[in-house]
Amino acid sequence: MGRRNEKKPFVHEKKVSMAKNPAPADLDTSLSWYLVYTTPRMEAKAAKGLADAGCAVFMPSWHKVVRYQRREMEFTLATFPRYLFAAGVPTLRRDRFLVADDGVTVVTINGRPLSDIREIEGVQDIVRTQDQWARVPGAFIKAVADYQNDPRASRCADPRKPEMVVKPGQTVRIIDGPFMRFLAVVVDQVGLHEADVMISLLGSASRMRVSTSQLDAA
Repeated sequence: MGRRNEKKPFVHEKKVSMAKNPAPADLDTSLSWYLVYTTPRMEAKAAKGLADAGCAVFMPSWHKVVRYQRREMEFTLATFPRYLFAAGVPTLRRDRFLVADDGVTVVTINGRPLSDIREIEGVQDIVRTQDQWARVPGAFIKAVADYQNDPRASRCADPRKPEMVVKPGQTVRIIDGPFMRFLAVVVDQVGLHEADVMISLLGSASRMRVSTSQLDAA
């Protein structure tokens, strides 16, 4: 009898919402864009440093809001963890000194001359071919921008379709997002819903983290 009057403990429900941040309205796909590789979770810091050095920067990202116990927390998550795009990057010469387009100007950040792009906090390197930095085609930048500007959720997020269980070394096909139709090789499964994969991009293999809902058998 007494149990009927017992109060059930109140459970606070955590609510999470995510939306893609749109691409910059003034994004110029005609520029010479490069793919920048950053240190973990330092995409925003690298983007700021590159912008301070005079580069145009495009960091595709998501806006995440977590509501819990009357509190609200906001986060910016990179669409491509550890990667962003930059244009107007100073040329790296054989003597490893950076020069601007006029061939003379010393490139500085916060008044300090730069001798290597990796001196910018958060920047590890720029994806390259064998002998030079690899340029990202303008059509690819546009495809990424179109993806960011599309407010719809992932097209393959069908609850009737089970997420793929992947194994290291497995070749898969990406079926959604800006890398749609690319083939990739699985490095490792991360948790239940993500995987690290290697994508052949711009003549170089690049490691990306993607949702397993974006993957299918090759």
